[in-house]
Amino acid sequence: MPTTQWETRRVATSELDRVPAVLARAFQDDPMWRWALGRDGTDERRARLERFFDGIARIIHARHELTYTAGDVAGAAVWMPPGQWKFRLVDEARLAPTVLGAFGATGTVRLLKLLTGVERVHLREPHYYLFAIGADPAHQGRGVGSALLEPMLARCDAEKMPAYLESSNPANLSFYRRHGFTPLAALDFGGNAVTPMRRDPR
Repeated sequence: MPTTQWETRRVATSELDRVPAVLARAFQDDPMWRWALGRDGTDERRARLERFFDGIARIIHARHELTYTAGDVAGAAVWMPPGQWKFRLVDEARLAPTVLGAFGATGTVRLLKLLTGVERVHLREPHYYLFAIGADPAHQGRGVGSALLEPMLARCDAEKMPAYLESSNPANLSFYRRHGFTPLAALDFGGNAVTPMRRDPR
């Protein structure tokens, strides 16, 4: 049960540099990211994820400013608005050196396989897309994730718009179900299940 009331707010540009670090910590033991990175050392995996999320978060935030945090950056949620979930070619070109540096050659091939697979089944109707959400391990299980979801799910309901995400860890499915998301057909990447999930507005 949540033990702390978290104040959720949009991330200010001045604190954006803290978002990649908290997302990297949140995903450092995620099975899908372990497969994609192909790295066994937690510290190295976290550092590489931080480099990756830094490039991604800055591009998404600059375009949409739908990045949320709770408390003193206890977690982060990165959203993309309807019709804009695909990266532009110019953004992909900017990200290429970051991705290669973070994942290496083998990891980049795995990441591209992952991205191609999830894009193939991505929801086509207009929706808000939750690109990434994560809580610092020190605060997991204390309501951070729920607090991060609340403002944008309320917006989805107000605008009568679906929400969509891909869960990279089966252990998180029950959390998303509690917030109204329904699993779609799971995808397999290296023996790891990635589950697209849709939430209809209430």
